[in-house]
Amino acid sequence: MRPILLDLDDTLVDDHGSTAVAFNAFVEAHHRLLYDRDAGVLLDEWRAVFMKHWMRHERGEISFLDQRRARVREFLGDDFTDAEADAALLPYLQAYEASWRLLPGVEEFLGRSADIPKVILTNGNRQIQLRKVTATGLSSHVLDVITPDDCGCWKPAHGMFLAGARRLGAAPSDCIMVGDDPIRDMAPARELGMVCFEVERGRWREALEAALSVV
Repeated sequence: MRPILLDLDDTLVDDHGSTAVAFNAFVEAHHRLLYDRDAGVLLDEWRAVFMKHWMRHERGEISFLDQRRARVREFLGDDFTDAEADAALLPYLQAYEASWRLLPGVEEFLGRSADIPKVILTNGNRQIQLRKVTATGLSSHVLDVITPDDCGCWKPAHGMFLAGARRLGAAPSDCIMVGDDPIRDMAPARELGMVCFEVERGRWREALEAALSVV
């Protein structure tokens, strides 16, 4: 059996959906600062602000907490103190965690692959991702969750994939990689000789079933 490396967000867990739910709660909490602007436009702006400051975090320019605070300050257009920014983001974080759900087809995939060793590779914050894995029931199905805190690098660096293969006790070329990001998941895994299956939004079952066909 080929062991499996898995991305987490939008491969196993509907992070896209959770983000939308959380953002609605955030907008409702701060509607006076947003002047009743179009929700769709605001969400696009929020995602852009998120990516801008998350990439600063990945480059080591700011801490995880500081990227959160920077997002709040830029999006709401206010010079919050750290404590004020943390409080402003709280409705978002509470709604985000309350809405974590597995994507369609994931439970069936986990059941059918119960005997196959699996490790999750994620660029997310370790504490949050571990809570997510536990809350969604994934923790009993995987050997480990590897984050940048564990291996010292971020996807698409090969180091995270190599760390995952080591945890599985397998050569990279013997592993399967399942993920949703063609640049951060698929490209580096293919470079290491892994068999890859890309999860497309709305077609989660197809990719998971295809992965099971070659294990």
